[in-house]
Amino acid sequence: MQILQHFDKSKTSDFIIYRLKDKEWDVFVNKLTDDFRLCYISDNKLTDRASKASLTESEFLEKYVVPNAPTIKSGDFGELLSFFTVRENFEKKGIILFGPTKWRWKDNKDKPAPGVDSVLFHIVNPKKFTDKDLLVTIESKMKAVKSSKHRIQKAIDDATRDKLSRLSKTLNWLEEKYAKQGKEEARKMVQRFNDPATNGNFQKQYKAVAILDSILETGETALAVNNPHGIIVIVFSIKELQRAYEETRTNIINSV
Repeated sequence: MQILQHFDKSKTSDFIIYRLKDKEWDVFVNKLTDDFRLCYISDNKLTDRASKASLTESEFLEKYVVPNAPTIKSGDFGELLSFFTVRENFEKKGIILFGPTKWRWKDNKDKPAPGVDSVLFHIVNPKKFTDKDLLVTIESKMKAVKSSKHRIQKAIDDATRDKLSRLSKTLNWLEEKYAKQGKEEARKMVQRFNDPATNGNFQKQYKAVAILDSILETGETALAVNNPHGIIVIVFSIKELQRAYEETRTNIINSV
């Protein structure tokens, strides 16, 4: 899925900013549907579980999979948009990132997935670990309505927490998750990044993504930021952001 082509890109001393191009709102939002749905549940599992529950696939998605709670609808949208756009940007540089679709592992659809919002990995040579292997974390925050909260700073603060403490806990959780599922290759991949003393050092990037309604961009980006740990900060400016995430949820439910 190619998303970034719908945005104009610019840079400031503090941020990379992507602004949704005029007249591309519908194309952008409609493009998200299928890939976002697959981050929640595979097509095979959706068909099987809906059948067992005597529900249509759309009914199953609405009742058991996609969130109802407004904050989680918003939060999931931001996490998923960040997940796909960061991967796309690296792919343009010839770096293929892969990582878990953690939204499939939610215990409650109206609560966020545990740990770092997204963790992505790149291993240069699957037969030999090198110091060019890469781990990327992403923390995202949404601001669709006017408030006093400084969402860019909050994204930076949480990305800093990832760097200082939360990443190690997330890697432990992922390694255990894959082990219990019997996914040995995935477990070994996580273990490579979870034990650098044994497997060697690797590169790390920590990203903070703030997704703002376009009418709030100027006020939000004008605020000073504190970023002592050098977190990479990305801002998306999207008109009618609340309608975008609400319509995406509806599109997902109606897509099967």
